[in-house]
Amino acid sequence: MAKSRDSAPESPVDIVKIHKALTSIGVDQDAAKRLTASKTLERVVVPIYWKEGLESRINSLWLIRLPEFLRSFAKEFPDGQVRWDSDYESDDPSDDVAVLVRFNVQEDDQGNHWHPKPTLLEDEAYQRMIERASFKGSKPVHAHQVVHGK
Repeated sequence: MAKSRDSAPESPVDIVKIHKALTSIGVDQDAAKRLTASKTLERVVVPIYWKEGLESRINSLWLIRLPEFLRSFAKEFPDGQVRWDSDYESDDPSDDVAVLVRFNVQEDDQGNHWHPKPTLLEDEAYQRMIERASFKGSKPVHAHQVVHGK
C-alpha cells in the first residue's frame, strides 16, 4: 500500500544527519541527543522565524527536514545565518525553543552586525523552502516538549 502525502517520508530518517544539522545551528549536545533519540522524532516540529525590528514571521519546521532546509538556505542565502534560539519568546511560555533565520548578515568596520529583512524575492524563495520543510503528518510533537522531557 502506498503511503499518503500526509505520512512520514518514505526514506529512513538519517539520525546522524539530523544530529549534525542541530549542532551546526547551535543546539547543545544534550538537547540534540534528546531530539534525535525521541520515539516521536518523525513528528517533531520546531518554530522557525525571522525578525527585523518589530516585524517578524513565524512558521513551523519539520525537524527531520532540517538538513535539507539548511542546504537549501545556504545555497539561496550565502550571507544568511540559521541559529537555534533557546530563549525564544512565544505566546505559549513553555514554547521556548525555535530556529532563527537571518537572510543577509552584514558587518561594518567596527564589527557591528545587522541583518535587514528579506526582499520580496528572498521572502518568496524562503516561503518555498518552508513549504518543502513543513510537517505533513498528523499530531505534531513540539520540540520544546522533547527538549524539556514533557
